Amino acid sequence: MDIDTKEPVRKPAPAPQKKTGFFQSLMESIFKASNPEVEKKRRLKIIAKNYQKCRYHNFYKTSSLEVMPPLAKLFFDIYKIISPAQTIFRTNDNPALFKRQILNYSLSEKQTALLEHFDEAYIKSLANQMPLEQLKDKISQEILDFSNEFNGERIVKTENLLKAFMLFKDFCCFDYYLFLKKFSPHMVENNFSMTPAFSKINGEYVVDDLKDFLAVAYNITDEKILWDDLFEYLKSTRGSELVPSGTWKKIVAKIRSIQASEAFELMIQHITQNPVYAPHVSFDVEPLIEPYLDRITDETNAILSKINTAQKDAKASDLCGQIFGNADLNSLKNYVSSTNDLLGKKNLKSFQYCEPLNYLKTFILEYVKKDIREFYEVVVIRGQWDPSLSGPMSNAYQDLLKTSDQITNFDNDLAEDGTLGTKIKTLLPKTQHDPGAENIINRVVEDSNKLAHSYLLQSTQGLVTIAKTLKLLIEDYVKPKPVMVQNWRELERYIEHPMKEFSVNIYKKIYLFVQLMQQYLSN
Repeated sequence: MDIDTKEPVRKPAPAPQKKTGFFQSLMESIFKASNPEVEKKRRLKIIAKNYQKCRYHNFYKTSSLEVMPPLAKLFFDIYKIISPAQTIFRTNDNPALFKRQILNYSLSEKQTALLEHFDEAYIKSLANQMPLEQLKDKISQEILDFSNEFNGERIVKTENLLKAFMLFKDFCCFDYYLFLKKFSPHMVENNFSMTPAFSKINGEYVVDDLKDFLAVAYNITDEKILWDDLFEYLKSTRGSELVPSGTWKKIVAKIRSIQASEAFELMIQHITQNPVYAPHVSFDVEPLIEPYLDRITDETNAILSKINTAQKDAKASDLCGQIFGNADLNSLKNYVSSTNDLLGKKNLKSFQYCEPLNYLKTFILEYVKKDIREFYEVVVIRGQWDPSLSGPMSNAYQDLLKTSDQITNFDNDLAEDGTLGTKIKTLLPKTQHDPGAENIINRVVEDSNKLAHSYLLQSTQGLVTIAKTLKLLIEDYVKPKPVMVQNWRELERYIEHPMKEFSVNIYKKIYLFVQLMQQYLSN
C-alpha cells in the first residue's frame, strides 16, 4: 500500500509585496467592493497557487479542473485495506446490535452475572417463590448494584470505545467503489488482484464525493481517540482486527497529513468556484450507558408489571368464582371493554374500570338488594339497639342503593342515544381530521373513569363499614347476654335461615368482594 505518512513540506515564505500608492490602493478597494466577481476570481487564483505549492498538488490539475489518477490510487489503496471491514459492516448494518456488543464487552464479571437476573423467565420463576413486593425490592437492589459497577473510568472507556467504533465503521463504509468507478468504469467491486488503470476526470464528477469523504475522514484524525482499545475489542469479539491496527494507524496519519495541507479543501473550493467552502465535520455520539441502564430498569419494571397484572387477574378470577359462582356478570351495557376496541383504533383513551364497576353493579343486584337487604330490614329496622351504632351501617346501606341507581344512569348516558354516548358516536368519525373532536372524546372518557372510580371507592368504603358493624353484631349474637341488640331471639322469627349462619355468610361475601375491589383500587 502506497500511503506515505511523512510530514508535509513547509511552504516557502511569500515574497515581499510591492508598495502601492494611496490613491491606487483606494481605487483598487473601491473597484473590488463594487465588483465581487473580480474579487472572487482573485481569490480563486490564490487558491490555485496555494494548491500547486501543497504536497498533494498531483491530485488535481488547476488549469483544467481535472482530478488526476494519483488521487484515485490513494482511494484504491485505502479501499483495498478496509474492504473486509466494509463487507462485514454492510452485511450486519445494525447499530443497536453493535452497541449491545460493545456494552457486553465492557461489563464487569459481576455485571455479567447480574444481567441474567433481569431475564423475564428468571424473574417469573422467582415470582413463584416469593411475594411480588419482595421480588421488586430484590430486582431494584440488583439494578442498583449493576449500575454502581459503571464507575467513572468504565463509563468513559465504554463511551470512547463506541465513538472509535462508529468513526471506524463510517470511514470503512464510504462508497470507495462508486468513487473509483468514475476513474475506471470497468473496475470490479472488491477485486484487488491488480490495480486498475485510472483516468483523469472532470472535478465536477467527484466533488460531492470528496465532500462526503471529508465528513467521515477528518473525524478519525482526533488524537483523543484510543484506536488500540478498538482493535483489542475487535480482536476479542470477532477473532480479528478487520483492519491491521498498524496499517490503520498509517491511514489515520495519511489523512492527518492531507488535512494539514488543506489539499482537499483547496480542490473543492477551486472545482466549485466557491472560495469560502469549508468542510462540514461533526460527529455526535449519543450517550450509551445511561440509556442502557434506563432500558434495563424499564424492561424489568414492565416484566414486574406484567406479573403483577397476571397475579391480580388470577386472584380476581378466583374471587369472582367464590363470590358470584355462575351468576350473570353482564350488568352494564355501555361502560364496557368492547367499547375500548373502537376507541383504541382511533388512539383514544379507554375506559379503565369496566370490569370492577360491572362486578360492583352485579354485587349490589345479587347480594345488597337480596341478602343484605333482608338482614337490614330485620336487624337494623326491627332490632332494638343504639341508633348511634346502627346509624353508620344504615347510611352505608342506603348509599349503596343510591350508587346502584347512579351507576345505571351513568351507564345509560354512555348509550348511543345517551348524552355522552351520542357525543362520542358523533365525534368519533371526525377524530382523524379534527383534533378538537379527539380532545372532547378523551375528556368524556377521563371524566367517566373518574366517576366510575368514585363509585367503586365509595361503595367499597360503605361495604367495609357494613362488614365492621356486622362482625360486631355476630359477636354480640353469640354472647349469653347480648349488649348491642336486645331482641335477637325475636328477630330470628323474621329470617328463614339461622341468624348466625346467615350473618356469617353475608360477612364472608362482603369480605371477598372488598378483596376483589382492592385488586383494582390499589393500582
